[in-house]
Amino acid sequence: MSRYVARIPMSLDCPEPMEAAIRHVLEGEYEADYDGVGLDILDIGANVGSFALWSSARWPGSHVRSFEPHPGTFEFLRRNTAGRRDITIVNAALFPGGQTKATFHSRFAGDGESGLAAYSGDTFAEGTLVETYEVDVVDPASLPSADVVKIDIEGGEGEVLAHLDLSRTSLVLLEFQNRKNREQIRATLAAEFDLLHDEEFAWDDLLGYQGYRQDLKGDAWGRIFAVRRNITRMTKTAPLSA
Repeated sequence: MSRYVARIPMSLDCPEPMEAAIRHVLEGEYEADYDGVGLDILDIGANVGSFALWSSARWPGSHVRSFEPHPGTFEFLRRNTAGRRDITIVNAALFPGGQTKATFHSRFAGDGESGLAAYSGDTFAEGTLVETYEVDVVDPASLPSADVVKIDIEGGEGEVLAHLDLSRTSLVLLEFQNRKNREQIRATLAAEFDLLHDEEFAWDDLLGYQGYRQDLKGDAWGRIFAVRRNITRMTKTAPLSA
């Protein structure tokens, strides 16, 4: 028996600087080789909706709940998911602490490197993120547990993950912004999850042209994919035939 992997055309509105990043998501950046149907998926840091659309195709019959705080980016998300009953979008950030409003910094609508002021200063030099908004905030502890959790919020990943209910979660897919977040993420996952990917990339090569803090030299960003031990609602993808 052979297995064929199809490329499914998708049309998204997005700002030109984000085209490459969105293409990578749609081409399987978050592929972890686990199958499932009818899943609950939590998309934290939805941007213009590329992960929501990809995951709804990857895991049929699932429902995606997408959180995106930036008001301009949310309009892209709204257009790209219009008419989709399997995707619910929320114009809010997730962060613990009980606050209902917080300051959010960005460069432009659709910016993939925007974030809450509570952590954006850990990465970006002062004055880099020129737009400021007051956005709604939802405490991650208030959300029901999801089968798949994806987090890409440009900082604060460790705090958000630590306050989520992971009791029903089979798969965690996230990017971390620094080693501090990486270690907090690993500690949260250690008791019940196995790491599928845990890779880091040095900030050093990026510090000359992106407005990042120069004291990130020697630190790293990267991604972690993790699967629950003895999972029940997802199965390992069958290998491709030769």
